[in-house]
Amino acid sequence: MPENTENKDKDLKIVELVRVPREDEALTIKSLLGSYGIECILQSDITHSVYPFTIDGLGEVIILVSNRDLEKSKKIISETQD
Repeated sequence: MPENTENKDKDLKIVELVRVPREDEALTIKSLLGSYGIECILQSDITHSVYPFTIDGLGEVIILVSNRDLEKSKKIISETQD
């Protein structure tokens, strides 16, 4: 692997893009970002297939992206909300 690629990967950080109350919202955003070539990770404290409901933020899903894609991701999401 070229040295400059290794250095670039060392600078990569995973950051929070947004929190949404339901998994279906998170999956929609993940699909939207994917159509722009942006990979993301969905993180939640519960298994939605076991507990398919939301109570007081229990079903909240955090969408994570690389720090390099953060601003572009925010712009994409804000444009679709208009």
